[in-house]
Amino acid sequence: MGLARRLSALGLLLLSALPVCTRSQHPESVFAIEGEHFTFSPKVNGTIREITWMKIKNKVAEWELDGSPTYFSSLAERGVLDTSSGNLTIKNVRIGDAAEYEAQVLPVHDVQLQSTKFVLEVLAPPPPSALNCSVINDQIRISCAIRFSKVVRYSWYQGGRKISGANSPVLELKENADPTEKVLCIREVSKTKINETISLSSCFPSSPKSLSRTRDGLVAIFVVVILLLFVGALFVLWRKGLLSNICRQIPPKHSAEYTAGKQNHTGDDRYPEKSGQKEDPEYENELAAHQSDPETAVLHSGNNNVAEAESDEEKNSKETKSTSQSQLSCNVENPALEL
Repeated sequence: MGLARRLSALGLLLLSALPVCTRSQHPESVFAIEGEHFTFSPKVNGTIREITWMKIKNKVAEWELDGSPTYFSSLAERGVLDTSSGNLTIKNVRIGDAAEYEAQVLPVHDVQLQSTKFVLEVLAPPPPSALNCSVINDQIRISCAIRFSKVVRYSWYQGGRKISGANSPVLELKENADPTEKVLCIREVSKTKINETISLSSCFPSSPKSLSRTRDGLVAIFVVVILLLFVGALFVLWRKGLLSNICRQIPPKHSAEYTAGKQNHTGDDRYPEKSGQKEDPEYENELAAHQSDPETAVLHSGNNNVAEAESDEEKNSKETKSTSQSQLSCNVENPALEL
């Protein structure tokens, strides 16, 4: 009996000397956004003497008193262990980091291990979304909402000043707000912040006056561009010497008028019925006689030819007489010429 009691007492002593691990009943679910730094914060009572971090069943980090932290597997270059608090930080979280993590902490003056479990979920970043602005019932309404599976925290800034109490995805302002100011919306998911800015001037629709001014300005710019192109073309022609050739090919105004008048005069002589002139009655009689009696028309035409010949002879005789008279007068005035 005495030996049995001694063995049982020794067994109890050995069991008391072994560290006992107190495990958390339910693991804590946490999430992180891909690309950010995420930190696990275990529950620790007392000063840490030893700490070990496990990913599923694999050791990823450990530390003992008076030593340096040691990292394993995928956290060899991305893990940071705080020996005073036991926090483990993973830099640039990846999709493959999603798993169950466990922190086993042994305090200095305790033989029981303190365990804390986490289940990490890694999510893709929230999709980008621009701010929407409108004016409804004399109020400016700005929407900053995004669709995400986790909780999103919102904060607003106007003109560089934080708007107190504005923590919803929609902000309402009075219509008399300064349109030159800008409004900033900050969306915060986990430790990732998404900033979007909008100018209040974009909330107001364009008035017809502003549209007409814009249209007039575009027309003026178009006219100026056309004029510049025209002047540039003239300058290029002048530099190449082509402008003077073009000017020489353009006829003067008086020559054009003379040519046109001459053509009109010739046309009037040939076609009196087109020029609007009245025909000679004698010509009309001759034409009628020709149509009625061809022989008479031939006789008349012969008489006309004879008359024309006689008139030509008279004209030549007159010119001959005038020439002889002029020569006679010259001889009288200059008698020396006769000698």
